[in-house]
Amino acid sequence: MELKIPPINGIYYQWQKGDTFDSVAAEFETDPVEILGWGGNKFDLTNPQVEPGSYVMVPDGKRAFQQWIVPIIPRGAAGVSTGMYGGGACPGGYEGGAYGTGSFIWPTVNHTISGNDYWSGHLALDIGAALGEPISASDSGVIVFAGWSTGGYGNAVAIDHGNGYQTLYAHLNSVSVRCGQSVSQGQNIGYGGSTGNSTGPHLHFEIRFQGGFVSPWYVLPAP
Repeated sequence: MELKIPPINGIYYQWQKGDTFDSVAAEFETDPVEILGWGGNKFDLTNPQVEPGSYVMVPDGKRAFQQWIVPIIPRGAAGVSTGMYGGGACPGGYEGGAYGTGSFIWPTVNHTISGNDYWSGHLALDIGAALGEPISASDSGVIVFAGWSTGGYGNAVAIDHGNGYQTLYAHLNSVSVRCGQSVSQGQNIGYGGSTGNSTGPHLHFEIRFQGGFVSPWYVLPAP
């Protein structure tokens, strides 16, 4: 797989059916002239066309974000309120179940940064994921959040890996796992989407260790 990291400040965006240069520029708070004028996009300026599914660089593009917190509980602890955190909150108290290998894999087919990288103001990776694209468990574990979050995450899944690590997958179009379920590394847990506070299909991916945030770059394999 090819890792696509923007060569300039901006966003790699996967073009969707119905997109226009004006609509994409408006979505990412930039000017369509900037998209058309960046040489790396290699447009025919006499008749610029983009095939759906192709990646386009949006110079100086900005994806709106907010740092949300969904409480991910250890599998054996008591759960949190669905009224406060949304219908995806799990009751907790799970015993046993699958444990992580301690080694993580990419949860998406593409290894593409689509929006915000990991930094102090955004403790996650925004990974390119088309609408309906399968999302996989980065490591084995037990589901401790599965469904709608009342925060900006939209449909989300969280996995406790039983070794201090937990991962969270947000903005899913749909969820295919349930609370307390054991999942294996690479198993399907949902499908890419743009639910919650999201400006387009992508996967918001977090890794936490003993309650603190970890940059996914430290633990994901090189493409």
